[in-house]
Amino acid sequence: MTLTILLISNPENSDYSACDITYNHLGLASYTLIKKGEKIRRIDLGVPGLHNVYNSLAAIACGELLDISLDVIAQGLASFKGTRRRFEYKGVLKPNNAVIIDDYAHHPEEIKATLTSAANYPHNRIICVFQPHTYTRTKAFLDDFARALSLSDIVVLADIYAARETDTLGISSADLRDKINALGTSCFYFKSFDEIQNYLKSNAVNNDLLITMGAGNVVEIGENLLK
Repeated sequence: MTLTILLISNPENSDYSACDITYNHLGLASYTLIKKGEKIRRIDLGVPGLHNVYNSLAAIACGELLDISLDVIAQGLASFKGTRRRFEYKGVLKPNNAVIIDDYAHHPEEIKATLTSAANYPHNRIICVFQPHTYTRTKAFLDDFARALSLSDIVVLADIYAARETDTLGISSADLRDKINALGTSCFYFKSFDEIQNYLKSNAVNNDLLITMGAGNVVEIGENLLK
């Protein structure tokens, strides 16, 4: 059996789609489920972001194929609060009162999805602390990274996380900083976590949303700030 899952763009040609998408005060999505052209019920999610609306439609389709009742599926979707390092709430930076979130996003499309979700979360400014992952990926997607990260109000860059690689490409976070600044978004690059943490202590203020982002050890920055 083949199922087609779409959003509101073309529900008449899909088995499962969503309309009337709204977000609550924490950025969590709700929508009206459409099944084969018929509005069925409201679905409430325990995770933020339009990408999770897509994910939930896939979950509903799979669940019904397995003869799980829609009521049980809906309860599961509402109670699911996400996984570690996916828009994970870490705490509040005192006395600044900036909320710290951590996210594993390290590809431009992931970054775009996370920052688009963050736009629906209560905030003054979005400050994204990004640690590029590997030299080859940074070089290959340099322009894409810059555009995605520019969805933030302020970007703070750490050094590239080498992982399995060595620096043989002549690329650095300074190159990404220059691209982001050229797009009109304020971007700063610091070589050490200590420098980044000192910057954030002085510049992340009340109601700012501070997101540490990347597949390396950037999560330690937020955790250090909360100690």
